[in-house]
Amino acid sequence: MTIPVHTNTDTGAGAIVRGLYRCLAEGDVEGLLAGLHEDIQWVVPPGLHYGGTYRGREAVLSNVFARFTTDWENFAVEPAELVATDDTVVALGHYSGTSLASGKAMRTRFAHVWRFENQVPVHFETILDTRTMTRAM
Repeated sequence: MTIPVHTNTDTGAGAIVRGLYRCLAEGDVEGLLAGLHEDIQWVVPPGLHYGGTYRGREAVLSNVFARFTTDWENFAVEPAELVATDDTVVALGHYSGTSLASGKAMRTRFAHVWRFENQVPVHFETILDTRTMTRAM
């Protein structure tokens, strides 16, 4: 069985995800959220204290992105590689930051899975080493 994998991330879903990460790197969380489906499903592993499945932009903002500023100093999401098909993008990279509670630095790998419908992200899941992250907290 052959599974087609396209690594061209300059167009389609790959370009959209690249733009969303650019918004995040520039601190434009509102721009990132505007690029998501209004009823997006956002999945964070249960090993984190804010782990869970959130539905909708407002839930993602209050349960995920707000935590970046209340829990971490210099929190960064650094995608290193994107692999894209027509309706799915997988991003590999690192999270890093310093816990505001403990002062400990953290850097851990992640895999993000973005799923699209009609060129709009409708589902996001992050897969990461939650232990590395929670040990820093």
